[in-house]
Amino acid sequence: MCPHPFPRSPCSFVHPTSQQRAFAKAERNVIAPMPDFADTTTLISAASDAAARLRAWLLHGPAQVRAGAHAGGIAGMIAADGRPHYVYAEITGYYLSWLADIGATESAALAAEPAARAITWVARSFATGQVPATRIYYLDAAQEQTDWRNDAVFFFDLAMLLRGLDAASAARIAAVPDASRELLLGELARFVENDTLRCALPLHAPASLPLRWSTCGGPFLVKASSRVASSSTPLPSALARACARENNRFAACAAAIELGMLHPTLYFAEGLLLARPDCAAAIARLLRRCLDLSRSDGTLPESAGGTADGKIKLRYDIIAQALRVGLLLRESAVTGAPAPSELDRLAAALVARVDPRGFLPFNADTATQANVWCSMFAEQSLRWYADTSAPGVLRPSAGTLV
Repeated sequence: MCPHPFPRSPCSFVHPTSQQRAFAKAERNVIAPMPDFADTTTLISAASDAAARLRAWLLHGPAQVRAGAHAGGIAGMIAADGRPHYVYAEITGYYLSWLADIGATESAALAAEPAARAITWVARSFATGQVPATRIYYLDAAQEQTDWRNDAVFFFDLAMLLRGLDAASAARIAAVPDASRELLLGELARFVENDTLRCALPLHAPASLPLRWSTCGGPFLVKASSRVASSSTPLPSALARACARENNRFAACAAAIELGMLHPTLYFAEGLLLARPDCAAAIARLLRRCLDLSRSDGTLPESAGGTADGKIKLRYDIIAQALRVGLLLRESAVTGAPAPSELDRLAAALVARVDPRGFLPFNADTATQANVWCSMFAEQSLRWYADTSAPGVLRPSAGTLV
């Protein structure tokens, strides 16, 4: 897999708390102490409270644009004044999938209004028949012209948007226009070449996209192909074949793939659990390799290989990703699934890093900045963690994973 030397941009948000300053200092220099929870019951309660704060922020905070040309779209980052910095299709799909998931356990009415707004944004953004820019900059239009991501269209982004529309429709939280899904399927079919999926289509020739995991392809694409393959809308035959091929391409070596950056590696795990549940034991071994890299405070490095300067970089979304995969494996009683104590440690690390205002930052260096996808991943993982011991609660599933 290609290296990805910088993460998707996080966001700006107000001033750090003393706790955040302590974490930032500790994570740059030494391992931070594990949060002290008296027992598992206390931790479960803290996880439930943190999930509730995250849920409230995602529903009622600045994550969804409320007015203007991009009303209904979902932001990836929030500027210091509380305004979205940019919106994009991939995260709007995540948000719809997340709304469908909470709509199954919370009041469906809670998810209906933001879902309708997001679906309206999708219809409006694709109304010309063209795919909108990968990153639509809300505050600085000039940045839209210089962001290399806008030199291509990405299969992953459109797949996540299709999955979100399908999830919202299946959960009956909002009506989804047939035209929106049909247009997306037509665009996704353009990525098929000789029954193989291309991960990106350059918009300009000659193409000179930088070498990133998102531009090189690899196992991570299984998260996208598995979601497209499970669509409730009939797929073009070539697209169906290519997705099936992608879903199976790494199955035989699932436990042994190169770890590289853990974020896309865990995307692969999330995808294969849906596409090939028979490979769950292999995913358990893959997750074990990831967890073996964890520090005593429950955090995980951005990359298995470290950095050129020897420093360890951390990111919080992969804590949530690892926790979700671990919970899914435990739910299915898969051989090699993480022990409850390991899941407790991941949950504790995540709870400690949720800002009191209800969002999760990208990492310690951006502790003042609200990150929307990190917050969604964290809400789902902590809600699942807190709910797994409750009778009658809808169980976690690979199909509802954001």
